Amino acid sequence: MAFAPDGRLFVCQQNGQLRVIKNGSLLGTPFVSLTVDSSGERGLLGIAFDPNFATNHYVYVYYTVATSPIHNRVSRFTAAGDTATPGSEAVILELDNLSSATNHNGGAIHFGPDGKLYIGVGENGNGANSQTLSNLLGKILRINSDGTIPTDNPFYNSATGNNRAIWALGLRNPFTFAFQPGTTRLFINDVGQSTWEEINDGIAGSNYGWPITEGPTSNPSFRSPIYFYGHGTSDTTGCAIVGGAFYNPPVAQFPSSYTGKYFFADLCSGWIRVFDPGAGTATGFATGISNPVDLHVGPDGALYYLAQGSGGQVFRISALPAQALNISGRAQVETGEGVAISGFIITGTAPKRVGVRGIGPSLANFGISGPLADPVIRLIRGDGSLVMANDNWKSTQQAEITNAGLAPSDDREAALIAALPAGNYTAIVSGKNGGTGVALAEVYDLDQAANSRLANISTRAQVGTGTDVLIGGFITGSKIGATRIAIRALGPSLQQFGIVNPLPDPRLELHDPNGALLASNDNWQSDASQAALITGYRLAPPNNLESAIAISLPPGRYTAIVTGKNNQTGIGLIEIYDEQ
Repeated sequence: MAFAPDGRLFVCQQNGQLRVIKNGSLLGTPFVSLTVDSSGERGLLGIAFDPNFATNHYVYVYYTVATSPIHNRVSRFTAAGDTATPGSEAVILELDNLSSATNHNGGAIHFGPDGKLYIGVGENGNGANSQTLSNLLGKILRINSDGTIPTDNPFYNSATGNNRAIWALGLRNPFTFAFQPGTTRLFINDVGQSTWEEINDGIAGSNYGWPITEGPTSNPSFRSPIYFYGHGTSDTTGCAIVGGAFYNPPVAQFPSSYTGKYFFADLCSGWIRVFDPGAGTATGFATGISNPVDLHVGPDGALYYLAQGSGGQVFRISALPAQALNISGRAQVETGEGVAISGFIITGTAPKRVGVRGIGPSLANFGISGPLADPVIRLIRGDGSLVMANDNWKSTQQAEITNAGLAPSDDREAALIAALPAGNYTAIVSGKNGGTGVALAEVYDLDQAANSRLANISTRAQVGTGTDVLIGGFITGSKIGATRIAIRALGPSLQQFGIVNPLPDPRLELHDPNGALLASNDNWQSDASQAALITGYRLAPPNNLESAIAISLPPGRYTAIVTGKNNQTGIGLIEIYDEQ
């Protein structure tokens, strides 16, 4: 994948479609659909933009030609908006014919700071190709944007024909490589065979040793890798190095300690690590990724990674950790201690604009019997003082609530918007004039860009039976692949806070957006591994009958449900903690 100068992200699909992600959305029409041979590791493999794209609209691709003789090709297309101009393909370079081996095609293409197009080509499963100047396989190539060959290439006078495009040799499968912005430095990732994966310093005329040597070497004829790691299945080993990206964005979003570092990933072990060129060492960054294949630092300073797993996905990692966004609690609203209380914490240095709603009558549209007829909502600070209250949402802030997309569907329902500094807050939903019924308390993050977060979330209410159980809903944000969440269901320990009718034995369930059960727990110590995580988060419930779940969740909507064991009833508390 590659970012266009205007911020669009172009993604290669192996089947020949070049897709466009624009303003965060995948466009339905591909930029171009090519007929390719996609067997094995062949297909549409590389994408690059001309340095003068703003004026000439040139887009370059690397793909495997489907007609005999099968070979890889670099072509240029002219963009007309989000699609290629029909008939605009211009073949820039035809590579050598391929054998029956479908692996080791390379495919990465990037323009260097010198304005030349660099091309990574695999050795087609034949190591001997890497050590000869008589073909283009197992090499890094360098050509002009029109396909001609620069006369200052290192082998221009010793090779012939297209082979004069060879810039470096002795590579097995340089599937990915990257230039450091603002410098001439080039790192080449070379996929190893049985022992080592390599990051090589890209220097003109270098021979990296394959197949004579793999990994570090003391042979003066070959350039040894500047970093290498072994094969295995751990968080530091793998089987195929993929993706490379220097952290030198136009706008730095990550801490300054990342500047100049190099991100790389492993296809099989599913991790991303960070290499420090100065120290020659690497540290962990992310794990649990399903077959990553490419990495890029975006113009926004975030790290983007492309993964083949789950049908092919692009993820964005920002400096801000993932966070629980919009939260809700649904329960039977009674009087006194039986009102619905949703608590949340705001952390950070900037005020957070939040929307709070109390929903009742419109729940009947979703089959909820006995909804609260006229909810009232109060927003309370941690010291107990009132921030704001609302009965009927149109009475105050009607325009602001409507513009935020939070207008309730019933005029009797309550809503308010407030800018809150860091601290603890409670949204309390009660019935007007002592009314009772099922209600929904909701808190919305209306300013996700602010340097603050909605952090820990809780809802306290009467837990009944049937549909009158306690339900806590939350949405995890999309700023990282997964969010570490801890959920607790408390009952007996509420007695120490003056609650006279606590739920004796709470049970906890977590459901995904489709309603499928992800996890459940009765007594929090029943699962040793879960108990260890919960204790490590310093969230061990005070009573062994209380429940807890620790889990990592991808972006999406989730529902946590608290019931009483054997249909017991009482006041329960559900808590959701963001553990990023």
